[in-house]
Amino acid sequence: MVKTLTLQISDSYFDKIISFLEMLPKKAVKIVQSDKEKQLKDIEKELLASIDDIKQGRTKKVRTIA
Repeated sequence: MVKTLTLQISDSYFDKIISFLEMLPKKAVKIVQSDKEKQLKDIEKELLASIDDIKQGRTKKVRTIA
């Protein structure tokens, strides 16, 4: 039997709770991100990659608006 529990954790304790949950057996606990959290993580990854591209000079001028 599997039960679902939704927790709202303050930022100061979030990492500690996740670390604890990751220590438990994979069969016992499944950590699922909400769609909004996943979208924010994806956007964050894209932004970091874009910033790195700019720093490394891997960008091209696509269009100039005069």
